[in-house]
Amino acid sequence: MMRPDSIAVLTQQVAHYHAARYRAAQAVFGSLTVISVMNAADFQEFLSRDVSNLSIIRLFDGRDSYMAAVRRGHVRRAVYSALDRLKPSVVAVAGWSFPESLSAIAWAEMNRVGTVMMSDTQEHDSRRYLLREAIKSRVVSACDAALVAGRQQRDYIVQLGMPHERVFLGYDAVDNCYFSDGADRARADAIGLRHRHGLPERYILASARFIPKKNLEKLLTAFARALELGPTPHHLVILGDGPGRAALQAAIASAGLGSRVVLAGFKDYESLPAFYGLADAFVHVSLAEQWGLVINEAAAAGLPLVVSNVCGAGTELVVPDSNGILVDPNDVENMAQALWQVMTLPNAEREAMGQASRRVVADWGPARFADGLRKASEAAFEAPRRRLSTLDRSLMRILARHYISDVS
Repeated sequence: MMRPDSIAVLTQQVAHYHAARYRAAQAVFGSLTVISVMNAADFQEFLSRDVSNLSIIRLFDGRDSYMAAVRRGHVRRAVYSALDRLKPSVVAVAGWSFPESLSAIAWAEMNRVGTVMMSDTQEHDSRRYLLREAIKSRVVSACDAALVAGRQQRDYIVQLGMPHERVFLGYDAVDNCYFSDGADRARADAIGLRHRHGLPERYILASARFIPKKNLEKLLTAFARALELGPTPHHLVILGDGPGRAALQAAIASAGLGSRVVLAGFKDYESLPAFYGLADAFVHVSLAEQWGLVINEAAAAGLPLVVSNVCGAGTELVVPDSNGILVDPNDVENMAQALWQVMTLPNAEREAMGQASRRVVADWGPARFADGLRKASEAAFEAPRRRLSTLDRSLMRILARHYISDVS
């Protein structure tokens, strides 16, 4: 099989998990260049500061600059210009709905270059509309191969028109060693770190943006119910922030949980392993979640997991009766029972579940991403070049002038 000698990866920003993936992928490609278009995030701490060994082209300076370019139709021009200079053998795009992805797909077709669609979308992530699915199918069918997160994501992109044999797994990965080693170091200095971060002696950890789909208010109700099931010293520590903070604070007060819930705020990458390492378990009960990389992080840190059964990572990284519990995010009693179960685990059983989490997630690190991207790129490189119809070219051009956020 002939291998592509260079690849360009389109992304909005380079987060910490992106940097780990791209460093691993550099080892298997002759040349890998990241084209980062927005270079901004809701929290600046989300962005990686360690990118000195990556080849990155930055197109726009922040969200405002990027959105202005979208409205004026300049994203397409900037992407074309970057790709014209690079002349990659393969282009990999993140998702179907962003202007840079659509522009790169169109450029690749025009230049007879293979395209890889990277996606973690599942069929049940959101309500499906016939017209939107038809448009998405046309975009997916314009690509030559796909790198997806897991089996359910593979099934969905095949449903949209990607040949099964050109779909590869490994998209969603984090630096497992970073969280595993960091959590172990935190446990070795537990007293000092608990004091430094103001952490309770025993706690369940959650980490999410404060938005409705993360289901944090219902999590609070379930936690309050769990505390009623019997005495336990546990607190609930929630990392993150967002527009729902005031509502969350009101829910804490309403449930009488003021002394048992800690809103610790958004934490930088360097601090995260300590929060994972000192927790007894991790909970993530989103109402909708394409994947949930915080679940990867918690598993690598060696924690028992309580995860919503609609989270993409849940079906791959949670093995019931081994390392965690899958719950119905709409069933407060179900969540309460799961929280009570992990809070009352004997130490030996909790540690055994944590070690099981590490074994499960071991195959979901940056090396998996690099291998999946290599296989997808090879498949795209060797696939027969296709020509877009006049309708599809027009569709790509029109869609590239719109930023469609939070679309699955």
